[in-house]
Amino acid sequence: MAIAKARTNNNRNAANAKTSAKTNGTSATTKSKVANASPQEEALALLKELRNLIFKEYGVKLQLRDSRVSTKIGHAAREKLGLDIAAQVKKKGGNKKFDWQKWNTKLFTKLFGQPDALKYAPEVVAIFMSMLYDTISTDPEQAIADLVEFNRASLERRNSFQEQEEEELDDLDDELDEELDEDEEDIEDELDDS
Repeated sequence: MAIAKARTNNNRNAANAKTSAKTNGTSATTKSKVANASPQEEALALLKELRNLIFKEYGVKLQLRDSRVSTKIGHAAREKLGLDIAAQVKKKGGNKKFDWQKWNTKLFTKLFGQPDALKYAPEVVAIFMSMLYDTISTDPEQAIADLVEFNRASLERRNSFQEQEEEELDDLDDELDEELDEDEEDIEDELDDS
């Protein structure tokens, strides 16, 4: 009898939870998951919900942290190796020139895959890079951090160059506009004189 009464109370509580959940806009399953879930489990559920929502709405799948870190390591490794090879080729001289296009699209991808889809785990690439460069730690976690930082600094440098180029183009446009205005004034003066 006590078991039947407990089941009846549980059913009422569940029905009440569903009713209150419907009135405040959340689902009963979300409420029950929240009550029993750890913060990690709640965060994972929220992450899944967000990624699904964004995919349905925009057709894009948000990258997870590990994927983002791996992509940064791929870009950092490609650039750092490319800069090193280019410098050594230039120093050697001769008729061979370093071809960035070939390095980025053929040679690097043959060895490592695309920066956003590496053939190796990020830790492997980071350890590999630490074998070549003293600026990359031999500790795998720190090596990853070093490459992520290299990628951040590289992106900042490229953005700075782009801003500088845009400013130079704007300055050039302004100079050309001034010259055109002066030429128009000269032509008007000549017409007035004649």
